[in-house]
Amino acid sequence: MPKTKAANLDMTQGSPTKLLILFAIPMWIGGIFQLMYNMVDTIVVGRFVSIDALAAIGAASSTSMFIMLMGNGLTNGLSVIVSQAEGAKQGERLLKAVTHAVYLVLGGSLVLGLAAFFGARPMMTLLGAPENIIDQSVVYIQITGGLTVALLSYNGITSVLRAIGDSRTPLYFLIFSSLLNVGLDLFFVLALHGGVAGVAWATVFSQLVSAVLCLVYMAKKYPRLMPDRAAWAFDRKMISEYLRIGLPMCAQSAVLCVGMFVITAVINSFGSDIVAAYTVGGKVEQLATISFSNVAFSFSVYAGQNFGAKQYGRIQEGLKKGVGIVGGLALLSTAVMLFFAQPLALIFMEQPSQYVLDAAVSMIRVEAACYVALGAIWTVNSALRGIGAVKVTLISSIVELASKIGISVLLPLAIGYVGIWLAAPIGWVLGLVPSLLYLALWFKNPERLERKKDRQPVRS
Repeated sequence: MPKTKAANLDMTQGSPTKLLILFAIPMWIGGIFQLMYNMVDTIVVGRFVSIDALAAIGAASSTSMFIMLMGNGLTNGLSVIVSQAEGAKQGERLLKAVTHAVYLVLGGSLVLGLAAFFGARPMMTLLGAPENIIDQSVVYIQITGGLTVALLSYNGITSVLRAIGDSRTPLYFLIFSSLLNVGLDLFFVLALHGGVAGVAWATVFSQLVSAVLCLVYMAKKYPRLMPDRAAWAFDRKMISEYLRIGLPMCAQSAVLCVGMFVITAVINSFGSDIVAAYTVGGKVEQLATISFSNVAFSFSVYAGQNFGAKQYGRIQEGLKKGVGIVGGLALLSTAVMLFFAQPLALIFMEQPSQYVLDAAVSMIRVEAACYVALGAIWTVNSALRGIGAVKVTLISSIVELASKIGISVLLPLAIGYVGIWLAAPIGWVLGLVPSLLYLALWFKNPERLERKKDRQPVRS
């Protein structure tokens, strides 16, 4: 059995398969609640407000996703630094990583919050949101994006816990946050008739409460993560290291979101019915990918800890087994989606038109056919992030973006909205190529990142 301390896994010892599964099980469970957390807004609005309100959330999704992914780029960067410090057993460096994560979260929240509040309407106008839904879309973005400090704080704390191998504590608080979000959604919509704004406030409140409680728990459970006064001293090198990891991740998120913006603009041109279908299809995809996404994403922690411990052979061994696990689960998800696409789509709609339902089902089935490629690119890029090769994942994202833009713009001219659904799967396949090539070369000479001094020199 891998050594444990306070329920956290040491990824540098023991069977890679067992470690990945043990680490992923709480994340799987948490993923189910995360889905509930993300989908309740859609279900409540689609069933208890209107199709226009459902479409409004869908039209806002690319902008909301952009804000969320930019924030995740920062918090994922801190996860890499913390996991490497944990693997190398560098306590002082670990404390500095935690304190400077606070600086990063607060600064990032301010920038993203202001951009979301003041940029919501111009962005929705630029994307061509239909007139009947644009006001609701703007409100949703201004609330959830303007107060993104709640999300970034929660993600930052849970990223630190996962980086030291504890995937259970984030699970418990995710369950709490999800249940709280469900209750607040129903209260704001059914009792207060808050509509789209109501579900946005429910999301922010549940994130904020969970972040505060998670911080209190971490302080009591892991006192070794609580910095002393010396650790709070501002260190430009630590911030630079975060930015070296985080900014390429943010750029990668921005690149992917540009593709989402283009696709959203194309979808908006088809009218609110196709926007609603796209919203439903996206939510079902989240449900489908939960079976393999958490194994894929957890590999960055595995790779990070073993990279910090200089156990490069374990990274290669674990990646082979991880890709096998993810591939098998992806095939299972594909089979389920191909057979049950329609009943799953109906979960989100009350008496939908046949046109909306058919469009949603076609999106689900087209993308499900390529889930193996999606699982592969997630796993491989997680490995690259864990070893700090974030520039390569940026290149991968650029390739994926260019593919999505070209296909989503040109193919619908020939085959209609189905051409939009094909853009993402083709992008996954093409984006995987540069990542695989780099990783294959890295495994032949894993010390090259050390020699090239891509990382800041570590200090005990």
